[in-house]
Amino acid sequence: MSFASVSRCLQQTSRTFARTKLTSWPLAVTYAILFSSASRWLELQQPPIAQPIHLPSQEYLEEEEIDAQVLAPEDVSLTITDRAAEQLRAIAKREGNPDAALRIAVDSGGCHGYQYKMELAKSRSGDDYQFTHPTIQPSNILVDAISLGLLNGSTVDFATELIGSSFRVTENPHAKGSGCGCGVSWELKT
Repeated sequence: MSFASVSRCLQQTSRTFARTKLTSWPLAVTYAILFSSASRWLELQQPPIAQPIHLPSQEYLEEEEIDAQVLAPEDVSLTITDRAAEQLRAIAKREGNPDAALRIAVDSGGCHGYQYKMELAKSRSGDDYQFTHPTIQPSNILVDAISLGLLNGSTVDFATELIGSSFRVTENPHAKGSGCGCGVSWELKT
């Protein structure tokens, strides 16, 4: 059962509970204990949010004529799942480079208007935000200043399927619906 489905179930149950007047005190206590336990489980299942460890400078963006504003660290977030962080750590170890990173960019194109572009990078560029998992390191992710506006608040995961393994951007708050079946192309919310 996914985090989102358990969360929806809890929300529905709490609405039902709020509409119902429980006359049995033990039943109300039992419900409260179950709800508290499920809420705690959800907290533990949610991947930690990675705050940026490096931000681009506004001077660099202006010098390079990049039309983007540097966001404050508290306004920037990217969730990196443990699976993605472990894979990034394995890549850095295999490359023998603790600065090795996954570069994620957003390009126009694809069947829904935008698409994710992912590649391995050996170093950071001047316009990059750098993220790392809070506990599994090195697990570097680089996002350029323009793409961050379309990725901020997203989750980066690593999926293994019968047809192959890949990094994926999921739960993008800027994407409309789940995007294309390929997992790469998506439509911007309007």
